[in-house]
Amino acid sequence: MRFALVLTAVIAAAGCSGVSPLAPDVEYENGPGDGPIRYVVHVSVDGLRPDAVTRQLSALPAFARLREQAAFTDNARTDPDYSNTLPNHTAQLTGRGVTGPAGHAWDTNRDPDPTVTLHSNRGRYIASVFDVAHDHGLRTGLYASKSKFALYDRSYGASHGAPDATGPNDGRDKIDTFVYDSDTGDLVRQLVADLRAEPYGYVFVHLRDPDSAGHAFGWRLWSWHPYMRAVRRADARIGEILAAIDSDPELSGHTALVVTADHGGTGHHHGAGEREHYTVPFYLWAPGVEPGDLYALYPNAFADPSDLRPGFGGDLQPVRNGAAGNVSLALLGLPPIPGSTISMAGTLLVAPDDAPTTAAQPVTPER
Repeated sequence: MRFALVLTAVIAAAGCSGVSPLAPDVEYENGPGDGPIRYVVHVSVDGLRPDAVTRQLSALPAFARLREQAAFTDNARTDPDYSNTLPNHTAQLTGRGVTGPAGHAWDTNRDPDPTVTLHSNRGRYIASVFDVAHDHGLRTGLYASKSKFALYDRSYGASHGAPDATGPNDGRDKIDTFVYDSDTGDLVRQLVADLRAEPYGYVFVHLRDPDSAGHAFGWRLWSWHPYMRAVRRADARIGEILAAIDSDPELSGHTALVVTADHGGTGHHHGAGEREHYTVPFYLWAPGVEPGDLYALYPNAFADPSDLRPGFGGDLQPVRNGAAGNVSLALLGLPPIPGSTISMAGTLLVAPDDAPTTAAQPVTPER
């Protein structure tokens, strides 16, 4: 039987509460390196509208391949309150919404003051996907095409990262490699070279092209428009990553690709309550993961939101971009991010038809 990711532990009501810490006696099917998936590449395409893909799919070979081979949806959601870059990337990396007792609380979208971290802004340590992966002995990386992503390197660097309390001491610097390059072509070429030299257990990649074109020229869906050309460039970058995986025996058959976006846009802006702003794609491409529409594959785990923008409440939630970090960890057989409230984690060894009905769990606010 082909195995598939069972997407459970649905998002709790982060607006009023937070998920209780992981019980220490929980056992996972795999540890890092024990399962078929040894490496995860998590890509966020800044400003990508799903309809920019469907409108020109014949010109996007990487996305066309993902739509054939991945579990995906064109109707995932950003944070319920914020549809802009830093708040939603922080959600992806921490598994938390922005607001509420368990929220990460980063609600601005400018280059941060160099003295500020996610922790100093929130008033307590905010764990990340980098913490869990690195503390379990995996090599980690962050490749960013905007300077504001230095916030994460600073927050999880040697001066501000948490001590490693999991197994051997892997240190407080949770991100082994941080690369900033505004040219995504150069950025991805560096990533590919580094992957071939020494693969990352978990690596996050940020591609700015659609967002930069959207702000400069507008989020227009004509094939000749700069925004759509930027989407084609992002597709080419993802294609380079897929080609690197295919051509390397160490990576091929052992690497997962998680692709999502932080927001869409209309006109020259985003961050408002328009559907095109808060609707994003979500792709999960991995060995053995059942391809198809996420909502159709897992009707007991997620509720398709149609055109709505639901908050963190109710029995079933939409697929959210903020689940990307915990999805990456689940693929690696690792526990979720401590304190996270947005998850699609579960066993890797159960077919989709066997996925249990799940609901938001009662939770205890963090102290």
